[in-house]
Amino acid sequence: MLPTPDTALDTNDFPADPRAIPLQQRRINQSRLHKEQKFWLERLRQLAEGPPPDKDFPAFLLATPTFRELAQHLAKATARAQLPGLVADEMDWFLQAFCNYLRTSDGEDSFTSSKQPR
Repeated sequence: MLPTPDTALDTNDFPADPRAIPLQQRRINQSRLHKEQKFWLERLRQLAEGPPPDKDFPAFLLATPTFRELAQHLAKATARAQLPGLVADEMDWFLQAFCNYLRTSDGEDSFTSSKQPR
């Protein structure tokens, strides 16, 4: 059975900000959510504009509560043309923002809501 946004996962301990997780735990989560990773990576490769996400892209994040709404939209589409413009833009942001999620801890400050205004 392929995972869907409605699939119940044990993600209650997953923080609202996925960048709050240390790099080692991120990799553990990818391994633990391998079915979700496979499903969502394939879906993103179908829907992405330009080069498809790398095999280590954290597509499993779409199976977490943080990205539930985006996942619901992406689960219904089989081609990018089926996505509303705002959803396509959000997916593009997701692909850009998390491309190095499993490679480095650099850049987390850009994701924290407590960032001080200049």
